[in-house]
Amino acid sequence: MSQTLTINPAHLSVAEWATIRSFIDAAGAAGEVVDFSTRVETLTPAQVAERLGMSRSTVLRRIASGELRATKVGTHHRIPLTDFEQFSHELMRQMAQVDAHAIDAELADV
Repeated sequence: MSQTLTINPAHLSVAEWATIRSFIDAAGAAGEVVDFSTRVETLTPAQVAERLGMSRSTVLRRIASGELRATKVGTHHRIPLTDFEQFSHELMRQMAQVDAHAIDAELADV
């Protein structure tokens, strides 16, 4: 067997739990040992920029201002996936709020 299964436990569905169980069962049937390890999944500023539709320099400015948490690996920034998700949700909330205010203002002018 000797294969790797990568999962994000924060977002597991019932089907994914079943996949994990069958993976462990197959390893047990083959007499293999299952190793578990954890790591923080990170994104580069370029990956964040692509996912959000903004420039890399804008992402770096958001990191510098403290709006987006990042760690430095040597001279490079890495953004933990959970921090990216929080930042992305906050951006969406802000955009929805601005749109709601614009709609309210437009309706008030009618």
